[in-house]
Amino acid sequence: MPKSSTQQLVQDEKKILDVLRTNANESIDVIAKKCGFSRQKIWRIIKKLEKNKIIWGYAAVCDDESCNLKHFTMVVKRTTVPIDQKMLQEILTTRLDNLIPGSVIRIENIEYLHGCFDGIFTFLAEDLVTAKKFCEQFNTRFNKYFASVELLEGILIIRKQTVRNPRLKEQIKFL
Repeated sequence: MPKSSTQQLVQDEKKILDVLRTNANESIDVIAKKCGFSRQKIWRIIKKLEKNKIIWGYAAVCDDESCNLKHFTMVVKRTTVPIDQKMLQEILTTRLDNLIPGSVIRIENIEYLHGCFDGIFTFLAEDLVTAKKFCEQFNTRFNKYFASVELLEGILIIRKQTVRNPRLKEQIKFL
C-alpha cells in the first residue's frame, strides 16, 4: 500500500536531516546522491526545513582541545520559588557567556530537564578555574531560583553532535 504524500514527505525530510546531522557542510549534489533525490528536491526541502525552524542553524564540530578549551557540564536543581517574567526574560536572553568578563566561556547547550536535576548547561572554558568561576557567578546571580549548581569536567569526547572523535584511538590510552 503506497504511503500518503504527507507521510512520504516526512520520510524524505528525515533522510535529508540524517545526512545533514552527519555533515552539515555536505554539498547538495552529495546529499541528493545519498538520498536518491534530485538536487532541486533537496534544495526545496532544506529551505522549507529552515523556514519552519526545524533546522535552527549549522555548526562545525571542532576539536576544542586544539583551541585550548575544555568541555564542562553544569547541572542545576531549582528551588520552589517561581521565576517571575522579568527574571525569566533575563535568564533566556542574557549572554551567559559574558558572566566573567575577560574569560572565554562558550555555551554549547542549555536544556530544561525532567529528573534529578532541572537544567543542564554544557560549555567550553579555558580551564577548571574559569569554569568554577562561571558556576559561582551563575549561582550568585540566580541563587534565589537554583538550590544547587554542580560542575562536571569532560575528560574524553567520544562523540560530539553525532560525529565520532577522529583522534579517539590515540586519546583512549589513558582509560
